[in-house]
Amino acid sequence: MTRMHPIEIRGATRAIDAARDGAGVPHLSGTTWLDALYGLGYMHARDRGTQLLFARSVALGRAAEQIADVAGFAETDLLFRRIGLHLGLDEELADLTAESRDQLDVYSDGVNAGLADLGRTWPMWAVGFQGEPWDARSVVIVGRLLSFGGLAIGQWENERIVLELIHAGADEAALRELFAPRLDDVDFELLRKVRISNRLSDAAMEMLADLPRLAGSNAWALSGGRTASGSALLAADPHLEVNRLPAIWYECVLRWGDAEYVMGASLPGCPLFPVARARRLAWGVTHMKGDLLDSFIEDCREHDGRWQYRRGRRWLDFRVREETLGRKGSPARVERILENDVGSLLEDPSGAGPGYHLSLAWTGNRRDCGPAMAAWLDVIHAPATQDAMRVVLRSCHPALCWVFADADGRIGMQGSGRFPVRSQGYSGLTPIPAWDRANHWRGWLDPSALPSVIDPAKGFVATANEEQTAADGTVLVTQPAADYRLRRIRERLESFADADVRDMQAMQYDVVSPHADEILGILLPELPDGPVKRKLELWDRSFRPELDEPTLFFRFYLAVMMELLGHERAIGWRRMLFLCSRSGYSLMVLTAADRLLRRAASRWWRGESKQALVRRAAERAVARPLQRWSDVNHFRFTDRFFGGRRAGRFLGFDSRRLPMPGCHATLFHGHVLRTATRETTFAPSYHFVTDMSVDEAWTNLPGGPSENRFSKWYRSDIPRWLAGEYKRLAPPSAHP
Repeated sequence: MTRMHPIEIRGATRAIDAARDGAGVPHLSGTTWLDALYGLGYMHARDRGTQLLFARSVALGRAAEQIADVAGFAETDLLFRRIGLHLGLDEELADLTAESRDQLDVYSDGVNAGLADLGRTWPMWAVGFQGEPWDARSVVIVGRLLSFGGLAIGQWENERIVLELIHAGADEAALRELFAPRLDDVDFELLRKVRISNRLSDAAMEMLADLPRLAGSNAWALSGGRTASGSALLAADPHLEVNRLPAIWYECVLRWGDAEYVMGASLPGCPLFPVARARRLAWGVTHMKGDLLDSFIEDCREHDGRWQYRRGRRWLDFRVREETLGRKGSPARVERILENDVGSLLEDPSGAGPGYHLSLAWTGNRRDCGPAMAAWLDVIHAPATQDAMRVVLRSCHPALCWVFADADGRIGMQGSGRFPVRSQGYSGLTPIPAWDRANHWRGWLDPSALPSVIDPAKGFVATANEEQTAADGTVLVTQPAADYRLRRIRERLESFADADVRDMQAMQYDVVSPHADEILGILLPELPDGPVKRKLELWDRSFRPELDEPTLFFRFYLAVMMELLGHERAIGWRRMLFLCSRSGYSLMVLTAADRLLRRAASRWWRGESKQALVRRAAERAVARPLQRWSDVNHFRFTDRFFGGRRAGRFLGFDSRRLPMPGCHATLFHGHVLRTATRETTFAPSYHFVTDMSVDEAWTNLPGGPSENRFSKWYRSDIPRWLAGEYKRLAPPSAHP
């Protein structure tokens, strides 16, 4: 019998039994689903109160007012106010059914009871933070923060990279080839006239990096014909920043009624479970990388003291929205935001003057997009795969791929998200003129056209952030996206006839790189025989920390990228060094460049042979002493609130240096980025495996339930995560 440790629930208005298992995971039992949901809110607040309250402040654009008056918060506050993340919350709630609204209200009641029990935490006390009651609006805004700040903003950053490359004067024909066919009909001359607002500072980017940003994810399911138990198996591991504690996800087990339950990873502040299983259904999500936003070019002028935009030959007044941005300890400032039927301008044109300015449109701000939260609540109660697939079609944002397995052995994958119908021939990767109404969004893609598969003959479904296309041919992922991890998943799954949970766990820690295998297949034939070629030929393509071959390959690969794209007529040495480095690593650009390497001839060769470029790169790769991968790809766990500073290190908030296995192209997605002031890691933030024949799941995560640095549940799961060991989760009645 698993020993449970009772949790005292103080001030509760619903009857909840709560206890922690040996790993500190809370198990909450109630008579009804609403009782269990109340308990979830209570424990979110009790264990992660600072995390959820600070997240709401960031989402509302009030971080500099409520948390700290620092440059990074001031920038993100203005960005989120410009986007309008905080607008239309009441309207979205009004679109919910009474049942869904009741669930958000009950969850919020639980949060408030938990906050009352928690009191002010050390981080709140340190910055003088005064919390406000939680409500359904808070749930919606935190969900939007995940959707835009954690996911859509990555698309925006990549679109900006493309625009900056065009502005920098890179060879037009070469850029079209690099991103083909996405730039085929793009007007480069017009784009070079567009005013680009200032980039977000490193401080602001660090604030955004604290959000749950899905850098990548894996999810797959096998039908009973390929498993030892004869029942379906599901495995999922979302990839986010993992080195800043507390962990992003909050693991818990909820039970209600006679035998209903849900267990897995929840998001503090929201009653949603991105990776979990219920009695008859299991699911996991990956980021589709679908394009749910667009930049538009507005032709702007000032007329009679008002700023106007053009539609055809007509000039119309912008709507003016004034936002008061507070600063803790400093006077508030009022920012004027100009918006129209298309979107919001990304800067006030008063400073730069008339001309072409950018506006941003995001589906999450559109009233006709629909509510986002209801599908997350309803999927928990879906009895079977086909029912769950219908439920998630109602989820308007973010763009996700859901993988399902059920107790009847059925498996499926379903895309979700509201995709705008764009003008014919427009890829969505670059800004487009708004003065031509033909370029405006034309409603929404029919959700039934989104990627969908159920019970395929091959006996498995899998997704790993690969490019996706709708049934009608619409390109859903407008940035180049690699499929290396998906290839490895398929290779492994096709080899199984009687897979079990241990096989799935081993796959989640697989560090063999199909990317390295493919690239070396292209590059090694261009090298003369010698030590470098022999060493890489004999390498098994695994990114294990103790090996030095991964370091040699990585240096060789990046040197090839510099030779290929770094010359001044192309992207330029300095810019390419940034895009290749650990501070500015652009997977979009490198994925596009990988496709160039497969070609026998390209404008990017600059009249040279591929062999000459590759051989120069090999010489550069061995110019420095070789290191083990652990000496290159390493990280430290640190505290989200106090770590990374001298006092934090002195007080033990930062861990010792730890090796990070894998790379961006391995199933264990071990990718480390560094700037002068910050270290960011993208890796599996939660490992989840379940066999539908048994009421249990096997999990680990890089952290623990508590945000309190001095709690024994703060780092409790890290040893398992580092060692590749899993703990058993089970509802109360299923404990042996």
